[in-house]
This record gives sequence, C-alpha cells and structure tokens, in this order.
Amino acid sequence: MKKRTYIGLATTFHDPAIAIVDDAGNVLFAEAVERYLQYKRAPNCESAPVMYLPELLKEYVDPDHEIVVATSWGERFSAYLRRVAEEGFFRFDTIRALGQEYTSSLVDAISERALVGDLHYAQDRAGRSVLLMAHRILGHTNVELRRYDHHECHAAYACLTSPFDEASCLVVDGMGESSASAIYRYDGGVLSLKRRFQGRDSIGFFFGLITELCGWDPGKGEEWKVMGLAPYGSENTAIRQQIDRLIKIEDGAISAADKSEINDAVKQLQGIVALQEANIRADLAFEGQRAFERLMHVKLAEAKEEAPSQKLVLAGGCALNSSFNGKIILPDGLFDEVHVPPAPADDGNAVGAALLALGADNTDLPVRKEFHSPYLGKDLSQVSLEQIADRDERIRRLGDGVVRHAAQCLADGKLVGWVQGRAEFGPRSLGNRSILADPRPADAKAQINAKVKYREAFRPFAPSILHEHGQDWFEDYQLSPYMERTLKFREDVRQRVPAVVHEDGTGRLQSVIRDWNPRYHDLISAFHELTGVPLILNTSFNIMGKPILHNAQDALLMFYTTGIDVLVVGDYIAEK
Repeated sequence: MKKRTYIGLATTFHDPAIAIVDDAGNVLFAEAVERYLQYKRAPNCESAPVMYLPELLKEYVDPDHEIVVATSWGERFSAYLRRVAEEGFFRFDTIRALGQEYTSSLVDAISERALVGDLHYAQDRAGRSVLLMAHRILGHTNVELRRYDHHECHAAYACLTSPFDEASCLVVDGMGESSASAIYRYDGGVLSLKRRFQGRDSIGFFFGLITELCGWDPGKGEEWKVMGLAPYGSENTAIRQQIDRLIKIEDGAISAADKSEINDAVKQLQGIVALQEANIRADLAFEGQRAFERLMHVKLAEAKEEAPSQKLVLAGGCALNSSFNGKIILPDGLFDEVHVPPAPADDGNAVGAALLALGADNTDLPVRKEFHSPYLGKDLSQVSLEQIADRDERIRRLGDGVVRHAAQCLADGKLVGWVQGRAEFGPRSLGNRSILADPRPADAKAQINAKVKYREAFRPFAPSILHEHGQDWFEDYQLSPYMERTLKFREDVRQRVPAVVHEDGTGRLQSVIRDWNPRYHDLISAFHELTGVPLILNTSFNIMGKPILHNAQDALLMFYTTGIDVLVVGDYIAEK
C-alpha cells in the first residue's frame, strides 16, 4: 500500500482543530484554529483554514503520500443531518409551520436548529479546503474523506496517547452525536465500546448551567471560572437542594429531572442569586463543583464495572475539570493510575480522528508507551526573529545564557514572557507559551492580573515544579505532565509560595521533567539555585478573552502593550 498521511479535523461548532499524523502514528502537528485566527474558541470557523493550509501541507505532508482526511462526527450522524436539511428542518418557514406564534419558545427553537444547522454545513464542507489545497500545492487529485463518531474520537486520542497498554476509558462532555457520555475498554491498541448513555443526563450541560447561573458564558468555555471561585464558597443548603433537583443520583445511576422541575429549580436558583447576599455566587460555585464531583464519581463506578481495570483514561470536555481530576486517585479509590491528555476537549478530536483512520488501515501498529509530547503546534521562525532584532536594538541574542538571565529576572520579581520552540496543543501553557513569575511574593497574582491578564482576582495561577521535588511540596504527589490535575500543597510549604496556592491549599501543577522540555527544566533549576524554590508561577501567554499567542510578532505586541517586564523568545531577550 502506498504511504499515507492522515489529516484529522475537529469539526464541532466550537474549538475546531487540525492534526497531521504520519503512517507510523507520529503526531507531526496539532493545533486549535483559534491560535491561527486569534479568535477565542473560533466558533463556527473552519477547522482547516484555506489560507493556512499551504504552509502546513508543504511542511508536514510528503508530496508522494496519499492523503486521508478524517473528521470527528460519524457518517451516520452526518447522514441524519443531510436528511433533516433536505426536509427543511433548518428553514424558518418550516419551524413556523409547527403552528407556533413568534414567542420565546419559537426563538429558542430557531436558535437550537441554527446550531445544529451550522454543524451540518460545517460537516458538509469539512475537508474541501484540504482537497483543494492538496491538489494545488501537492498535485494530488484524490483525497479520501472518512468520518468517525465524536466520542470514539475522544477515546482514541486519549487512549492511544496514554502510557497504558490497557485501561478503562470514560468520555464525558456536553453531547456527542446522541449521548453525553460513553465507556470504552482499551486493550492493546484496540477500543471497544461498552456502553453509551442516552438521554438528558449530561454532566457537561449541567456544569454549563451552573456556569450560566454564576453569571458567565459556557459558550465561551468559562466553566473554569466556576472551579476557580468554588474554594471561596461554602456549604449552602438552599442552593444544594435546588441543584439536587436538576440532575439526580438514584440507585447508583444518573437521571435528569423532567423539564418542569428543571425550570422551577433554575427559577429558584436565579432568585437566590438575585438576593446578592455576601458570597452567594461563590457558594453557588462551591455547591455546583461539589455536585459535579458526585456525578463524576457515579460515572467512574460505571466505567469500572463496564470495563474493569486499575487504570483510567478520562476524556471529553469534563476532563478539563482539574479540581476533580486530582481527587480520582485516593487511598480507597477505584483506580491506581489516571491519564488525561493535554487536549481532552473537542480540539483533541482532530488527533483522535486521524488515529482512527490510521488504525483502520494498519491493524498491527504497536502500542505507543513513550511520553506523548504536547508540543505539537507552530514552531517559531528564527528568520523572523533575526529580522525583528535587526530593526529593534532593544532585542539582544544571548544564546544559552538567556536561561540564567531569565531566572535572575524572575528572582528579582520581574514578569517574564517565555516563548520557546513549538506551541502546546491544548488549553494550557506548559512552558513554551507562558508568562512566568516568582511564586514567593503574596501579591504576585494581583500584579499579573493588574498588568497583563486583566481577569478576575479569584482565578488561580499554576505552579510548574521540577518533578524530582514533587513529593516534597505536594501531599500524595502525582505526576501531572499536562497541568491536568489539582493537588494539595504540603501545609509546611504553603507560605513559601503564596502566589500559586489556591484558597483551599491546592495548586493545579505541571510536573516538569528534563527529557520532556529541557530548556524549561533548566530555567526552573536555575531559579531553584537562586532561591531554594523548585517551582515557578506559570500562566498562559495571553490576555483575557484572547487565545494564547501564535507567533513572535504576537509576543512582541503583548510585551510592548502590557506590563510584562522581560520577553524571552528563543535565544532572544527584550527588557523594559
């Protein structure tokens, strides 16, 4: 068989992404489209922008390879969307023909169908830009298109990039084609669907509702704000009683209430929040997060029963809840090991779809156990850096000496923009597109919020810690390579790094191992030598409401228009 390159497309109406995988299973490139467009979450945008494709095809696709394009919605669902489109399901006159007056319910129906309609048209055009650009750039006349189930893409990405050879896999999100969660058995590189949960018992939609009640927009992915605010709240019986009406746990299973009870519970919660009592929104976040964790524990038990293993792979948008992820492994927990990939939400499905297509053509691929690098995005252009440096005398090239110099700047209390190598795939900066600071000053968090991030004061910042020191700083330390779980700091060290200790004594940590990111490890090691502290404050290199930067020009723009003191891009440094 002729060699092939697999191009995966995440084609949901939010978080579109593109991934390129070779025929040995190596992920050559993976990036959310929001980075290229600089448009947060890139709603309703194409997963393979036609102006970006030539660059990607030239760099990552061999002209002699066949191309297989794989998308993250199954053919059965795509066929359903085509059928309802032909029946006029998305037309305004068809909706009016249902006999409804122009009321709020009609507006809701139009809005919902518009979302589904957009998904249909996105699926209909998915892959066309790849076809056109492959023909124009590489001379290809035929590009094969395949479609895969949404939850199966989640499971494939998470399992096939895990260090496990077997595991129980749980996928939990808002909604796939027809379900809100699914359980798979993973064994020797093979996925087997064990159970799909139908109905309205969506934990993702539930947490989105809590987000909305707190005053934020789940459409913008602001569920993380609930996690950040929850530790500032406390138990509230009135709120808990109404939350428990929304989605119930009965006989060890989850079931949604009927529509009338949900509407009444929401109305009661809105009334409680409208009273604007002290800390009421924090209490709502606290109770919402606690309910989320109870519901997820039910799913864990179901996954253990349906696909028994001591190892868990967790995927889907709900796997971004790092507060819960850190509580999965407990002394009496169901699992001994947990893997959450760096991009568990819909953007990761680009990789999942490509890997499923590859697996369909190669049944004897070996199971990969080595570390899955998250550094899969755009690389920096040294040529453009040199051109910029030639025009700006404030930018100097220090070579490897830039690491020690940056560490000293951090120890002196300066904010450092740190841009190295290839960008991280997923929502978290892991030392290549980061803003860094000394975690020791108590006001460091407030300084970053005031000077750069412009976001809510309660939202925490993450500690990047040298893995070899993890046990000394965290209780029941767990390896956390993708900043995917929150653990408790040891009580005796919390006062040493107050800027990265959350209100409840926890931190969403990133474990840093030298083989995974040598220069970032060297930076933290140099900071450790200067200060005696083996961790630094790490937050994403962006401002509120914008995606993480995409190129060196973006970094310079942020450096000159915010309160960042020092910018390091590759071997180059700029200081104010």
